[in-house]
This record gives sequence, C-alpha cells and structure tokens, in this order.
Amino acid sequence: MNLTLLHKAALYSIVASFFFACSSPNEELPVPQEDAAVELAPVNKGRSALDSLNALIIDDPNDLDVLESRARLYLGARNLAYAQADINAVLAADSNRVGALEILGDLGFASNKTRESRDAWQKCMRLDPEYVPCRLKMAQLYHVVTEFEKSAELVDIVLNLDPQNPEAHFLKGLLMRDAIGDTARALQWFQKAIDIAPDYVEAIDMCGVLYSAMGNPIAIAYFNRLVELDPENKLSFYNRGMFYLGQQNWNGALEDFTTCTKLDPADIESFFNLGYIHLQLQLPREAIGYFTQALAIQPINHRALYGRGYSFELLGDMPNAEKDYREALSYNPDHEGSRQGVIRIQNAKTQAGLN
Repeated sequence: MNLTLLHKAALYSIVASFFFACSSPNEELPVPQEDAAVELAPVNKGRSALDSLNALIIDDPNDLDVLESRARLYLGARNLAYAQADINAVLAADSNRVGALEILGDLGFASNKTRESRDAWQKCMRLDPEYVPCRLKMAQLYHVVTEFEKSAELVDIVLNLDPQNPEAHFLKGLLMRDAIGDTARALQWFQKAIDIAPDYVEAIDMCGVLYSAMGNPIAIAYFNRLVELDPENKLSFYNRGMFYLGQQNWNGALEDFTTCTKLDPADIESFFNLGYIHLQLQLPREAIGYFTQALAIQPINHRALYGRGYSFELLGDMPNAEKDYREALSYNPDHEGSRQGVIRIQNAKTQAGLN
C-alpha cells in the first residue's frame, strides 16, 4: 500500500480544509485504491451567503472584512480567479492584513504556486507571530516538500500557542511517521487529534489506513466511523474492503466492494476485486462476469484479462483462456502469470496431440 501518497492526500485535504489467483503461484492480489484527485474542500455556505456578501459589498465596496469573507467563500468553492480579485483588492488597501495574507498563501497553494504561499505566510508570521493559521500552514508546506525539521519547529510553536489544535496534532503524527519512522508514536498523535475533534476525517482515515497496514482489526472501527460520517464516501468502503480482503473475510469484502460499484459504476478496481474474490470462492463463472465488467470500463487492462483468462481455464474453456492470456501479454509482455498460462495451455495441446 502506497502510504506516502495516502498521507500526502490526507495532508493536502487538511490544508484545503483550512482554505475554504486464485491458487496459481503467479496470481495478483487486488491493489489499494487512492484518491487521485485532491480537491479543495467546499465551503458549506449556500448561495444565500454569497448573495448576502454581494449585497454588503454593493453598499460598501471598501469593506475589507466583507471582501475577505467573500474571498474565503470563493476559495472554498474553488472559484480561484474571483477569490484572487477580492484578496488583491484587500491587500491593495492594507498590505499588512494577516487574514488576507493567509488567504493569499492559500491561493498560491491551490494554484500549485508554493513559493507565493511561502512568501505570503512568512510575511503573515512576521506581522503576527501568534497568528496560528499561517504558522501551521507554513509547517504543512514544509512537510509537503520534506523539510521535516523546519516543519517540526513550527508545529511545536503552534502546539505551545494552541495546545488543543487538532491539525497540529495530526501534522505531528505525520512527522513522527515520515521523519523518524515511528508508526506507534504517530498513531498516538493521530488519536489525540481525534480526541480533540471526533469528526476529524483525515485523522480517522490515517488511523484506519495504518492499523490496516499492520493487520490490526482495530482498523475496522475507524473505517466504520468514516462510513458513519459519510455513507457516500466510496474510499472508506474500499479501504475497509481491502482490510477484509487481507483477512480473507470474503463476505465483508464482497459487501464493501459491491457498495463501491454502486457508488461508482466505473470503479474498475472494485470490479476486479470482486472477480478475484469469486475465484477464491471457487466460482470462476461468476468471476468472469466481474472481470468482464472491469474490462468494459478499461479494455487495456492486463490484470483483468489475466483474471478472466484464468477463470476460463478453470472452466476448461482453453480457447478463450489463451485469447485473454495473449491479449494481456500484448499489453504487458513481462506479465509472468499470463505467460505461464499460455505455456500451460500449449503443453495441454501438445499432450492432446493438437499441435
């Protein structure tokens, strides 16, 4: 499991929340699924909130508090151009306004212009050393670029300023894991973040992922909590399904991966996993259906072709098995499972005198 990508995805989400076969020896296990798209968390303020701010700005175009609030709202809705315009107007009137500098850094981060984020947040810290948001965001930026010592220094300052800051505890956990490789201590910091903020999704998810990687059943409690908080979040079901899969809890895995395909009919990995599980249950005919669904989503997929080919082979359908194995090899010539499948079928043909 690529925990590095997972923790970075979780970290970006935290920053954003501030901003707005079978028995064959060559079988392939399902792979963990990650959220590839990291998005800014939308601000849960309805259209009426924006309308109200617009009305206030019409009455007083120079109200910096209102302009700053609207910039935050636009940022949360990922309307970056409008957010930039508002924050530029605020800083043109008051270049030392720390809240506006914080948002300016947020905009740089959202636009992948981290140097601009750094400059804005550093100025913010100079102007107000006790303003926690800029200091914490700077610590997170240092963590993203793996400058762990600088990040740790800032996190410790934040914890002195605000001992009950859940994001600081979360970042401390990431530093424990990434800087010194201490997963046990990292989990303690993540749990402290949850104790402070019981609905802290990123910290709950990180505990679930780490305990799952350790094979510890306590992971289920964290995944269950994530499902409770957001029953529409496919990734929570997927990660729980992967834990069940590793524990050979076929029923639990089947249920979660089926839910994933209902939430996302294009979830190729869940269809593949369902095919794999049916092979483990010695139901190759059913497995073919799931591998076929995966291939309908992504035809160039040597893993699904191999799984379906192996299913055909178990059913004695050698022509279709060989066809899938060879097609898998055309996409990945180094795939050993498919190569061995072709060899087995060729040997069977030779023994039957068909060559």
